[in-house]
Amino acid sequence: SIMYTLCSKVAQVAPAFGELFGVPEALASQHILLIDIGTDIWTAVAYAMQPAESSLMERKPRHPRLEKMANKKVFFYSYGYMGVLQTIFCWAMYYLVTPGIHGFIGRHHKLEDMSLHTPEDMVIHEQSMTVYYWTLVLGQVAAAISTTTKVQRISGAGGYGLPNRLLNVTLVMEVVFSLFVMYSPFFQNLFHFATLPWYSLLVPIVTLVAIFGIEEFRKHKGWMF
Repeated sequence: SIMYTLCSKVAQVAPAFGELFGVPEALASQHILLIDIGTDIWTAVAYAMQPAESSLMERKPRHPRLEKMANKKVFFYSYGYMGVLQTIFCWAMYYLVTPGIHGFIGRHHKLEDMSLHTPEDMVIHEQSMTVYYWTLVLGQVAAAISTTTKVQRISGAGGYGLPNRLLNVTLVMEVVFSLFVMYSPFFQNLFHFATLPWYSLLVPIVTLVAIFGIEEFRKHKGWMF
């Protein structure tokens, strides 16, 4: 639960650094609250119902004083590994599937002040934020599935599977809720989202598949943090 909750923080803060280099705002503060409170919190609570993985009793017990639950391994996994993967995919989708993004960035560099942009540019900007948000949500779904085990694979023969029904439900609801706020006119105005073309909605699913696949490969190889 701790590892999952921390994963998105790198991708959440990355747009702030991007703005220092002239990149238009990719994720606003209200989007971060939407992720942390609207989706992540319920998924994190669902981990309380998570069954133990098969190799748990084979591990050395954690020393309650010398080895904290939130230790350097957890921070490295969440910030230096999973968080970096999510950030890479968020920026990749931001630049690859947002309609008209490259022309908009060029005009943004010249104008700088968002109030001087045309209505068409404002739509592109809102679409770019929607793409970044949607990609991060999918990245968090991948993280939620992957962090249910540390060493045991989820899929394949002898895999851990998806035994936590409550977690499965919250992940589905996370996706449904995100799509709802992205396409509901009221929430579009409230959170500055914009309707995406079909390819901008479907291509970011690569993020979920790729991160899950990378994690499965890591566990298959026995690489641990």
